[in-house]
Amino acid sequence: IKNCASGMEEEQAGNILINNLSDLSLGQISEYDGGMAFYKRTYNGYVRSQLAWGWGNQEGVDTGQRWYFSFDEGLDDQGQITLANWIIDNRDTWDYAIFPKTKSYVGNNRDGRFARITGIDRPGYEIAVQKIEIIYPDGSGEIMIETSTEGESKTWYFPYLRIRSVLLPSWSSDGKDGVIDMERRLASFREAHKIIDREIENEWRSVTTEYGFCIGSSDNESIIDRVAVHCDVFPAAFKQNTSLYMSTALLTFGVLSILSAILSKKVTLPVECLCSEVKEGKCDTETAIEELNTLAIAFNGAQQKLVEQLDREREFTRSAAHELKTPLAILRAHTECAREDIVPEKRSQYLDIVLEESDRMASLVNHLLELARLQSNTKLNIETVALAPLVKEVWEPMTLAIAQKGVTMLMSLAVVSIEGDRECLRKIVDNLASNALRHTPEGGSIRVSVCEEKDMVIISVDNDGLPIPEDDLARIWEPFYRVDKSRNRSDGGTGLGLSIVQEAVMAHGGKCEVENRLGGVCFRISLPKKAKK
Repeated sequence: IKNCASGMEEEQAGNILINNLSDLSLGQISEYDGGMAFYKRTYNGYVRSQLAWGWGNQEGVDTGQRWYFSFDEGLDDQGQITLANWIIDNRDTWDYAIFPKTKSYVGNNRDGRFARITGIDRPGYEIAVQKIEIIYPDGSGEIMIETSTEGESKTWYFPYLRIRSVLLPSWSSDGKDGVIDMERRLASFREAHKIIDREIENEWRSVTTEYGFCIGSSDNESIIDRVAVHCDVFPAAFKQNTSLYMSTALLTFGVLSILSAILSKKVTLPVECLCSEVKEGKCDTETAIEELNTLAIAFNGAQQKLVEQLDREREFTRSAAHELKTPLAILRAHTECAREDIVPEKRSQYLDIVLEESDRMASLVNHLLELARLQSNTKLNIETVALAPLVKEVWEPMTLAIAQKGVTMLMSLAVVSIEGDRECLRKIVDNLASNALRHTPEGGSIRVSVCEEKDMVIISVDNDGLPIPEDDLARIWEPFYRVDKSRNRSDGGTGLGLSIVQEAVMAHGGKCEVENRLGGVCFRISLPKKAKK
């Protein structure tokens, strides 16, 4: 305002104000790698501080007309950093300066070099820089910076100039010693300028950001109207309190090490003990660590299941060997007798026994193969099967045996179909029928039913006879398992029928149940109507 009042053109006064505002933004919050932006309203609008700027005189140091250099419109972030690095590498003062070669000015940049500037001539003695070349006394040259500013170019020569950037570190630093983070500082200055932009757009209302703020005055006589600041306080806080942070870190590390050692013993000792017990096959479930107790319980359960499985495997092997040993012994004995010189009637009798035992062994082997096939998860041949006709078809060949024993047969068969393997379903019904007929006393009764319960089909076979001991109910589905006295080998059968039933039912996604009732036993098979996918 004072410059304009003294007769200076508004554009030139504005350029002087821009330089002054830019100088104000230097070094204010450098430890924070922060940025500041200044704003001032003028008669023609407003001016603000710059990221890179400079000035120069063509006649000598501060002699004659001063020209003002602007760079920001033609420099992106990389260009700003390139300019700052060039200045750092070539300066001999805080900024980059060239002085005429006289006795009054001596130094690296006072050897008679000059600057050739190409740019756009703008009002108020402003040069929008397009290129700056430094011409040395020997005639050689070096390009300081080229910008992307477009427009009609002119060329000026300056024996005296100064070029500055907000990214320059202090004179004691070359900018490459880790004192500053140039990219972070540039980002802070950019954000400070954005805060100014938001302030202008919001009609002078205060703007606050995560790490920035803007304050100002509406007094036209003030030096500045708005100041925007953006910074990252962590680097400065760490630098100023390094000893505190380091001591805190060391103390924390020490405390954590002690606690870790104490807690690790509380954990590792029970774990080592658990590992030792695992080798022995039995783990303690009453330790001080609940999670290890849970793990021990799970291991003990798995170990018990494994032992039971191994016991079943051994029992199966012994039973299979026993079932095959007896008929083999009979075969051998009668075959040897048949070789002797005996009467034809005896030889015929012995051969009948040999054939009978051969049939028994063939039946046993077939049942073993069938059981193995079901246990190997062989794919079922799924089709729609009507159960009532299938049940009748299975029981029909037993009519004579039922009549000979005087057994009363009662059937209640609902008309229902399921998706399943017809042959597997036939084996289920056949084995249940054979088992019921075998253990029903003369004059007793057998009741067979088929019904629906929601999405399940229930096949029930209820026969009169001696009850199964409670301890044996859960085991009758095991291969070769026989109930003492009432269900022994002399009753016939291979001992695999109910095992085949269970495997076939499970293959269909169903379940098997058995329960004693007053004067008899009831087998209940539940099968889903739809085949499992």
